[in-house]
Amino acid sequence: MKTTLSLLNACLRRLAELCMVALALLTHADVLGRYVFNVSVIGSVELTEILMVGVIFCGIVLATMKREHVVVDLLPLPFGEKGARAVHTVIHLLAASISALLAMVSWSQAESALEYGDQTTMLGLPLAPVVYFMSIMLFINTAVQLELMRRDLRAGSHK
Repeated sequence: MKTTLSLLNACLRRLAELCMVALALLTHADVLGRYVFNVSVIGSVELTEILMVGVIFCGIVLATMKREHVVVDLLPLPFGEKGARAVHTVIHLLAASISALLAMVSWSQAESALEYGDQTTMLGLPLAPVVYFMSIMLFINTAVQLELMRRDLRAGSHK
């Protein structure tokens, strides 16, 4: 499973990097075109939104893999190490459940977008693949969260 997560990490990093480079180039072309040639890139806002989906949803999974989400301890953990372990297991399950719920809802939205043929306004790009991508990333995030929980339970830690 470790090699699978390493491969997933590498692929998602490359995809996020490609989206960031595309965003930078698109923004550069749009600004240059607007201020030098008085013509902006048609559909640049739509393309920016789609590329941001790539960056954000790859980033969600990458942050989960590296345990880099913001964590706030509001209350002291009860019952020492065993209590902390139980609380962290519940937190993993809650995070995985929320991610799975969002994935299922977004999958349903993707099916609706496909059924109705939803498209972007300017370029007429289909929206269903973008929403399917969001859903798949959330399902992957659920699996990663459960794998982290399994590792924590096996190692006896509560990171």
